[in-house]
Amino acid sequence: MKINKVVIWVLIIAGIFSLLWLLGKNNASSSESKSIGTNLVAPETLYDFGTISMRNGNVSKVFEVINSTSEDIKVPSLTTSCMCTRAYFVESDGSKSGPFGMPSMGFVPKLNKTIKAGQTADIEVVYDPNAHGPAGVGMIDRFVYLEDANGNKLQFEIKAIVTP
Repeated sequence: MKINKVVIWVLIIAGIFSLLWLLGKNNASSSESKSIGTNLVAPETLYDFGTISMRNGNVSKVFEVINSTSEDIKVPSLTTSCMCTRAYFVESDGSKSGPFGMPSMGFVPKLNKTIKAGQTADIEVVYDPNAHGPAGVGMIDRFVYLEDANGNKLQFEIKAIVTP
């Protein structure tokens, strides 16, 4: 009887430490993955729309991207993590390329743009709360990836709580 109590307490303590370790690992990986090796920077990489309604339609957010280096950076790829999210590349002159979407959901064109040294560009992210139908209510977390010619990625994240 006494041995069973000891085993139970050891399992409880091990479970608590495992949970704390997993939570710490998830927080570390989410903050490290926003800019993976790229020289492109963004003042803001996360935007929370708060609560949005399906009946109000699409919502969008524009993220600024800065080439803070002294060399031009080629960006061949702009993709999203889900079919409900589209991304557009907006150059400093206002010209817009896109939409770019999820790679596994059909053809996604290559971006093939260059952000000149010291210049900025915008990434417009459009989320469609109706894309998943009635099953799409609740918390959403979507990502957009801007990839440079070396395969380094700048990650943008949008969140929302979708209601009917």
